[in-house]
Amino acid sequence: MGERFELCPILKDIDKPLFEIKNKKAKKISTKEFKNELELHQLIDMNLEEIFGVRFIKNEHITDKHGRIETLGLDESNRPIVIEYKKTKEKGQLVQANRYMTWIKQNPDSFELLARKNIKNLNGEIDFSNPRILCFAQEYSIDDKCLALSLSAELWKYRYYENDTLVISREEEPEQLITTKSKGGFTIEKITKEPRIVKTVDQHLQGASDELKDLFSRIDNEIKNISSEVETYTTNQEVLYKTSRNFVCLAIQNRSNCLRLLLRTINDEMVDTKNLTTKIPKTHGYGNITRQLIISPKDEITEKFSIDDIMYLINQSYETTQ
Repeated sequence: MGERFELCPILKDIDKPLFEIKNKKAKKISTKEFKNELELHQLIDMNLEEIFGVRFIKNEHITDKHGRIETLGLDESNRPIVIEYKKTKEKGQLVQANRYMTWIKQNPDSFELLARKNIKNLNGEIDFSNPRILCFAQEYSIDDKCLALSLSAELWKYRYYENDTLVISREEEPEQLITTKSKGGFTIEKITKEPRIVKTVDQHLQGASDELKDLFSRIDNEIKNISSEVETYTTNQEVLYKTSRNFVCLAIQNRSNCLRLLLRTINDEMVDTKNLTTKIPKTHGYGNITRQLIISPKDEITEKFSIDDIMYLINQSYETTQ
C-alpha cells in the first residue's frame, strides 16, 4: 500500500468513474485489483474503527466445527460482528458468514472471553440478541441480496483505484415488486422500503408521558427524514440511528421525563452555540460518540431549545458518517 492510501467510506454511485483534479485538469482514475483476498482482508481489519466504528477482536479464529472465522469485532453498541471477505464475487460468502454467526450464538462465553481479552476497557454487556454480519466483495448476485435480506446481513461493495483510494458502498436490497390492476392492464410498482427494526420502540415508551412520547416522535421522524440511508434499530437500552455507523444513540428516560441523546463527532468538534450538549468522559468508552444532549418537554415549552436546534446538532453527527 502506498502512503497516499485514502478511504472513502460511502459513495452511492460506486460504478461511476472517479476523477483526480490537478491544475484544473481532470484525469480519470483507473481501478486496480488487490494482489489477493488476504491483502483486502488485512487492510479493512486495520481500519475497522475508522470505517464502521467497529472494534477489532481477532482474525482467522479457528473453531472446532464451524471453520476458520475471517474477522470478529464488536460495534459501538457492543453488538458482535462477523466479517467475511471475497476479492471479487463468489458463491457461499453469506452461507459461511451465517455459519460463523451460529458459532457466536452457540458459544457466547467463548466470544465474550475473546472480546474482553483483545479490547481494552470493554464496558457493559455484549448484546448477543442483535449480532451483525458484514460482507465485502466487488459484486453480489440476486441470490446474495435475497439471502442477505433474510439474514439481516450488510453487503458492502468496494472499488480499489490506482491512486491508492478505496471506495466503499452499501449494496442495495433487491427491489420488491408487486403487480396491480389498472385500466390499461397491469402496472409494476415498487414497494416503499421501511427501515428494518429489530423490535419496536413501544417497550421503551411504556410509562412515558404523552408529552415525552410526542417529543420523541417528532425527533424520530426528523432523523429518519435526513436521508434514506438512515437505519433504525433498538437495543434494551436505546434507539439507535446509523448509516455506516451509529450517529445518534437515543435513550427514553421515563422516570426523569426526558430524552438522552449521545452524538457522534470528529475530534469532539461540534458547533453548539446554545451549549445544549456536554462532553462525555473518555472513561465511558464511547469512542467518537463524545457529546451528550438531555432534553425534556418542559425545556421546549420554556424555549430552552427548539426542534430546529436539536436537528442542527444531529445533522452534524450524521455528516460525520459521510
